[in-house]
Amino acid sequence: MIFTDEELLRIPQDRMAAAYMEYRRSGYEFVYRAALENGVLGELVTPGTVAQFVVRHGVVPGKTVVAELLLEALNRCGAVRRVGDRPARFAAVTDYVPPRSIDDELIRLATGKPSYRELGYSGSFGRVVASLTCEGKQALSGFDASNADLWDQGMQLPYYRYARLCAVRTLVSAGVDLLDLASGTGLGLLELARHAIGGSQGRFVGVEVSPDFVRVSAERIAGTPRIRVVQGDLEHPLALPGARRFDGAMLVGAYHYLRDSAPLWQSLARLVRAGGVVCLAMAYFRTGSYDQELVDLRYAQRHPVARPRTRAQVIAEAGAAGFELEREFWFGCFGWLAFRGTAAQNA
Repeated sequence: MIFTDEELLRIPQDRMAAAYMEYRRSGYEFVYRAALENGVLGELVTPGTVAQFVVRHGVVPGKTVVAELLLEALNRCGAVRRVGDRPARFAAVTDYVPPRSIDDELIRLATGKPSYRELGYSGSFGRVVASLTCEGKQALSGFDASNADLWDQGMQLPYYRYARLCAVRTLVSAGVDLLDLASGTGLGLLELARHAIGGSQGRFVGVEVSPDFVRVSAERIAGTPRIRVVQGDLEHPLALPGARRFDGAMLVGAYHYLRDSAPLWQSLARLVRAGGVVCLAMAYFRTGSYDQELVDLRYAQRHPVARPRTRAQVIAEAGAAGFELEREFWFGCFGWLAFRGTAAQNA
């Protein structure tokens, strides 16, 4: 099912958060079935440490961390239990069954699919589990042309669009000159232009590190003169002209890829006017929420490497540049945070 922007924005945040969590709960079921089919649970009939499981299952060198994340995910969903500590041992729960049926109405809200059985989880988690015994790192996604369609699919899932549209709505209420940082394939830029207040007014600038994605964006925004995309690395000062030129900026689904966020916040302090808004959406955090272990497992073999932060760390990083947290909501371990610029940002 395809939702219009207006249909999505009418959904209450707690309802979409529940839909997102149901989507992740279905993911745990697929992880359990992949573990069962690949003999993982059979290796844990006798409790074992991570090191012992690695030997029993034949996990290849370099994938011990992924193996441990798999065991943690199975522990979270109840298919495996911890036994003791220092070091912890893991044991299969031999009578485990998924606790209840998946709510397909919530799955439809989160993904647009009529049933969880139509999700791509089965193949993706099956590959992650099977890869434990295979040499080579499985890169599930990279910022290049060969993965542009894959990124588009993920970024157009209803729960993801919902978070991005909430950022768009917040930015356009702040003004008409707006930044989309890590703008990807240009979806957010088109939404900014579509929802902008003031008709033909406004300028929308996307900054994207990937030259392939810049090219894809340029094709997508062709014929929209108010939008332009430039190549830039958020881990270095942005070479955009004009101090305090922008009314707002958003960064969707990318904050966790930054090794060092200080240059980003320094650029925002220079480029965004006092009183302007900065939205971080679909930022992967370390929260301990129900979906944490599942998301950790999904990101474990991705490239580039994700670095989830805590909420306190991000608030401190923004605060050091003069931005104060104004509003937030959460989809499990993914946060949506809106910061307001203060006079201190230009001090």
